[in-house]
Amino acid sequence: MLITALVTCYNRRVLTLACLERLSHQSLPEGATLDVVLVDDGSSDGTAQAVRQAFPGVEIIPGSGNLFWCGGMRVAWKHAAVSDPDYYLLFNDDTALEGNALRHLLELAGPPTERVIAVASIADEGTGEINYGGVSLKRGMLAPDDETECDTFTANCALVPRAVFQELGMLHDAYTHAMGDTDYGIQARKRGILIRKSGEFLGTCGTNAVEGTWRDRSLPRLKRLELLQRPKGLPFPEWLVFTRRNFGWKWPYYALSPMIRILAGR
Repeated sequence: MLITALVTCYNRRVLTLACLERLSHQSLPEGATLDVVLVDDGSSDGTAQAVRQAFPGVEIIPGSGNLFWCGGMRVAWKHAAVSDPDYYLLFNDDTALEGNALRHLLELAGPPTERVIAVASIADEGTGEINYGGVSLKRGMLAPDDETECDTFTANCALVPRAVFQELGMLHDAYTHAMGDTDYGIQARKRGILIRKSGEFLGTCGTNAVEGTWRDRSLPRLKRLELLQRPKGLPFPEWLVFTRRNFGWKWPYYALSPMIRILAGR
């Protein structure tokens, strides 16, 4: 059984090394092998050199510096698909996994022929509350003790079997940084592919700060509108694709909703 972890990084050498260390110590079933494909998107802090020294088995692909998360993950995924692994592990380098996380996800997903995406419930490293994992479109992020099946997910740590990849492919090429994982989950459910989250926390991760982003209500409205259009915001061409693909006849409302929210001071 071959599992290939897909990771993209940029100038987070310490976090990247720590995440690879955690991956290298995962408890795996007998006969299972874990490979790692790492896209280093133009880091200037020596990440690639440090990884080569500490983890010579990791395959490093240099990026242009403009790939961001979705772009880097597509590059890693396309490269990994050549080896046709049984599973693809979508993984963020700022996530600290428990040692049994991958074994738990393999049990959730079942054989690589099953149409099931397994998602790790991740806790905020400060508060211990859920911050990434399985998502309900009506209720938001689902705590580990909520129902197992989800509408979509955030891919801090998610296991995609070969059968799902063969049907759904990789992250949609419209997205630069955000939205790709949420889109992937919604599209999977439309096709009857199940998304199951872990019933316990399998790792921790810091929560992305609101300060200095388009959601920061302390900033002037014009500044928030500017930040909204940056790659790490919700750039309108990409958000338009997302809403039209995922929100049915209500897409015009959702397409305008971030700008309405900013103009209303919310």
